[in-house]
Amino acid sequence: MLERQEKRAIELAAFKEKAKNILNTFDVKVGDVQLEETTSWISEFLVHITIHNIGVAFPLAHDFDLELPHTASRDSAAVRAFLFSVKSISFSANRGETGQAIMESLSFQFVSR
Repeated sequence: MLERQEKRAIELAAFKEKAKNILNTFDVKVGDVQLEETTSWISEFLVHITIHNIGVAFPLAHDFDLELPHTASRDSAAVRAFLFSVKSISFSANRGETGQAIMESLSFQFVSR
């Protein structure tokens, strides 16, 4: 039993040495590098973007021949769809330090035709 423990201790020591050598390969000596201080254009301005009345319809059909009609006609085939709409989305950034995003009236609906 003592022989087995010694063998295990030798294997463990060899494993530790291999692991140490592998970890040492990841050590990279980096000299002191002076980084240029650059400022982003967004840090100099107030940015405010607002988008109103966004709506998208995603067809829920696996028909590869499905095309959008060029004109509104009653004889086009009805397709199930997922409707998604937002009344407004606003984004503001204050000199690159703080910001906010606001979304109003999000709605979605599955329609059968």
